[in-house]
Amino acid sequence: ANLPIKSWAAFGDSFANIVGDSLQDYEALMADDQCLQGKKPQYLAKPDDSISQITSQQVPKLKPNTNFVTISAGSIDLGLVGILDACVYNWIGSASLSCSQTLNDAASVMSSSAFGTNWDNLLTRTRSVLAPNNGKAFVIGNAAFFDETTPQCDQVSLAVYKGRGQQKYLTKSLRKNLNELIHRYNWWQHYLITKYNRQQIPSGNTLQYPIQFIDPDDRFNTRRLCRVGSKGTGSSEPNTYFSDGERLKTPLKRAAYEKLRPPATCNAKGGWNEYIHCRMAKCIQRTSYLALTTSGAGPSLDNWEEIFHAKTSGQDLIRDEIVDQIAQGPTLSGFNLRILPLGASIMAGAHSTHGHGFRKTLYDTLRRTNTVSYVGTQGTAPLIHEGHGGWDINGVSNVAGTALRSRPNVILVHVGTNDLINNNDVDKAPDRIGALIDRALGIAPDAVVLISQILPCSRDGQFNKFVTFNARVASIINQKQVQKKKVLKVWMPLTTEDLVDGIHPGDAGYEKMAQAWIKGLQRAANKGWIGAPVRV
Repeated sequence: ANLPIKSWAAFGDSFANIVGDSLQDYEALMADDQCLQGKKPQYLAKPDDSISQITSQQVPKLKPNTNFVTISAGSIDLGLVGILDACVYNWIGSASLSCSQTLNDAASVMSSSAFGTNWDNLLTRTRSVLAPNNGKAFVIGNAAFFDETTPQCDQVSLAVYKGRGQQKYLTKSLRKNLNELIHRYNWWQHYLITKYNRQQIPSGNTLQYPIQFIDPDDRFNTRRLCRVGSKGTGSSEPNTYFSDGERLKTPLKRAAYEKLRPPATCNAKGGWNEYIHCRMAKCIQRTSYLALTTSGAGPSLDNWEEIFHAKTSGQDLIRDEIVDQIAQGPTLSGFNLRILPLGASIMAGAHSTHGHGFRKTLYDTLRRTNTVSYVGTQGTAPLIHEGHGGWDINGVSNVAGTALRSRPNVILVHVGTNDLINNNDVDKAPDRIGALIDRALGIAPDAVVLISQILPCSRDGQFNKFVTFNARVASIINQKQVQKKKVLKVWMPLTTEDLVDGIHPGDAGYEKMAQAWIKGLQRAANKGWIGAPVRV
């Protein structure tokens, strides 16, 4: 179907721009898509713009009544290029920043009030110039860079400065931490967008929100750096969809560095090429640096901004996710759904007026166009479930066998809240989600498992634990998909303002959860993952 796009614009940072190894960005590929009938966007993106610069310099140039906007923003604010210096490339040897410190700094930026204000200003300004009746903006999330489970990168280093102890190998631990950074940032983008939308439209269908978040991450599974079957990072291989800059390391004579005359301090939140050139130039002050290279030559300075950006093949995946999301209908049709709601008190419906939580709305909505039944040992028919108030992940997993032997073809999971608020071995809680998924699919192998990002908690000192948990569970889900298991992440469009006691939603919050489960089911259906239930 043709998309209802009359005029559109694309703005943001380098992830919304054509850089290095990518011959086309996702906007250009979208413009070539048949559904858009050759409509071309108004390109406004600049690689080195922060969120506040996008707001003040790019958004005012939008044509009035634009009804479709794509946005990629935030890499400059997080200091991503500085993180890659400290954790991967080591452009100035031992003078590089601490990897853990740059990651902690980025996490602090995301949770700061200033960062939230910057995003709110960007979304407010964007909406003010959108077409009043049908204008929508789509914020494009990021994809994690690495397969973090494979062994072949453990002894691979992309470090420019390879002095003793400075190799910075791409170990599983480092890859996990860099992926967590991306998943954490996706969580914060989704949360801040949800918070903004809630202020604009306090209740109603979340699909009608003026600002939508699009997550292309799982499309990159089996296509990331260090993927299964690749040699080293695999960046030069066609089945790897990210660039790591290895091909840029061509010799450049010392004189080229001397001409750069870097400032006293390199701006880690400035432009990518500017920062990298500055750091490399500073290496000339370290006599041991060029002594380690051949004939006094160092790596090339050209096009380093392409590193850790998607190649054209990756931009294709982002384009496909955007087109699928904006073309997606609100409901499924013609499916036979045997659904197991699995988890703790939120799956049971605690604090909802009728006691059924999201299950009643989900049931009533899906029944209009599908055959629907629930399975479980709790509650009353037809809205039965497997939600156990106060239980942790292991407790829920241990009692799930009876319900799973009813062979649901859809398993909805929201669990982990009690592990976190009770400080139950929190660091290993995401691994327990992975074990629960394995147990569920071991008994019901034909089912699709939808894993909800657990709702945030507004009780004192709890919020950031929930952010970290959700980021790590996102990596677990990716690992299961690489293993060819039918597991999907579901974003819940709720904020702490939707909670009645700091943990559980009220009726309006449960309505939003139902809408999110339907969206997740639609994505599973689009992948061809929902088959008829097994006869038992």
